[in-house]
Amino acid sequence: MTKLTYFPGCSAHGTSEEFDSTLKLVMKSLDVEMEELPDWNCCGATSAHVMTENFALALPLRNLVLAERLPNKTMGIACASCYSRMKSTKVEMDSHPELAKKINSTIVEEGEYHGDVDVKSMLQFFYEDIGTDAIAEKVTYPLKGLKIACYYGCLLTRPKNVTQFDSPEYPMSMDRIMEALGATPTAFDFKTECCGASFSISDTEIVLSLSGTILEMAKESGAHAIVVACPLCQSNLDMRQPDIEKRAGKKYEIPILYITQLMALAFGYPMKDLMPAKHIIPIEPALAHIGEEIETPEEKKKPKKAVTAESEVE
Repeated sequence: MTKLTYFPGCSAHGTSEEFDSTLKLVMKSLDVEMEELPDWNCCGATSAHVMTENFALALPLRNLVLAERLPNKTMGIACASCYSRMKSTKVEMDSHPELAKKINSTIVEEGEYHGDVDVKSMLQFFYEDIGTDAIAEKVTYPLKGLKIACYYGCLLTRPKNVTQFDSPEYPMSMDRIMEALGATPTAFDFKTECCGASFSISDTEIVLSLSGTILEMAKESGAHAIVVACPLCQSNLDMRQPDIEKRAGKKYEIPILYITQLMALAFGYPMKDLMPAKHIIPIEPALAHIGEEIETPEEKKKPKKAVTAESEVE
């Protein structure tokens, strides 16, 4: 059995409860034992890094020190913002040991930082540590017929020197996982465009504009749904969608699902375990496409045979 230290972040037990819940189901199916980091603290995303540099580093550093107390060698992080703060701090501390020692000794009281624990987003853990073959082996309900726009957001693959994972411009790891589940990823060029992030509170108009473009392009790609691995992206695209539709004067009605929800569904868990009531945009209409046949580009180019009275009799 694989063991993983789990950092849920502040949203996992509230706004993104469906992400946390389905993640645990999926890990159980994949024979991964998750150990939640004891006494973890907020990573400081969206606020600490605009106050002082030392404070912005100290908050994630304390979590890294706590993670080193556990025997697990990898810490998996559900929230993209938490992952970004934690991984950026690790890279900074590993590159500047004197700074790490200074912050460690003056702010962090839980122990000394050694840099022994790797930090990965859940997407990266699924793709690199589990692998698409192992994921495909667990599928009992293939998602054939479901067309998905894979939206990575700003932080899961950027900056490249920090994440060291996938392409920062056109990543494909989530697409490959969707294929392993039987779904069809669409050609979606807005994979890493910003959704507006925490401006959802301070400047909603920015979010409506940026997220609106993402919805527009996903719909244009032919997707039935958008899949994400970030609570803030999910919230902006789902919760703000009615306002975006009102602003644009059109209906998108495209649900925003977490990658773990689709994995759980494909692994055979019932719909109720996906916690559909947590979604503003209903997920059932999109999932109703599962089982439908999808024409290949070559099939679409073939001329259709005209239906005549004679052919109907035949």
